[in-house]
Amino acid sequence: MKVEDCIVSVERRTLGRCVDLAFVFSREFYAPILRLWLLCAGPACGLVWCLACLTTDMLLPSLLIFLVFGSIFSALLTACLGPQVFGVPISVRGAVRAWRKRFFAWFFSSALIMFFQCLAGFCFVLPAVFVTAIAGHLPEVLFLENTPLPRINSRLTWLAGGGGYRRNLGRLIELFAYWSSMSLGIFVILDLLCGTVLNKPIFLGRVFSDSGGREELVSQVLLDDPLFLTGLQLCLWIPYPLIRIAWFFCYLDQRIRSECWDLQVVFRSETHRLEELA
Repeated sequence: MKVEDCIVSVERRTLGRCVDLAFVFSREFYAPILRLWLLCAGPACGLVWCLACLTTDMLLPSLLIFLVFGSIFSALLTACLGPQVFGVPISVRGAVRAWRKRFFAWFFSSALIMFFQCLAGFCFVLPAVFVTAIAGHLPEVLFLENTPLPRINSRLTWLAGGGGYRRNLGRLIELFAYWSSMSLGIFVILDLLCGTVLNKPIFLGRVFSDSGGREELVSQVLLDDPLFLTGLQLCLWIPYPLIRIAWFFCYLDQRIRSECWDLQVVFRSETHRLEELA
């Protein structure tokens, strides 16, 4: 990657500006993002539906399915759109080839990270963000920097140094809150639409329609109902590309702060100006 080829301005950004840039980037490159989204979200939702129809207690497994397919989507999205930020157009097929080329390194590293994320999540409910804050930029390190497998840990540690870990942790918590609120809002809208148009409510209409045995009904819907579990999976997927692209720009901001990319651009611009004057 050459910093001077970056198609976005090389400057330090707050999380809000990273999210704004993610909206712009999603609008400009919606076609490859949509294809990658369908490639991962479709099988994830289909798998949740099939398993929920065949077995019970599927709430936790459905979240694990999202974690696995979300990791694949994150890798493909980074391999597809990351080079475009640096002026190197790449197709969805090229992203898949890049992912397959580094599949072993990605699989080993992702499995290790997901193990610690699940361990932290099971023990302390939500502190998987403490693991993600130091290892969340794995796809960028793998597919943009092409870091060899033995050096991935040291590279991630270096990116988290110099206040980077604290910055990543705060941004992850805000992004998670933003993602949760968007997913919840989408779920409520989807539930109301299904109840009004199709007369098939997903959750709210079923729970509040009958006052008797409500706790048992809620437990049954949350754990066993295929429609609810698939709808929840879909609502998690819909805002996920925006959140992941914003996290990618947080990675760029981290490198700008750590490696002084903004100063490099200023120095090179000044050098070029002085050469023209000479």
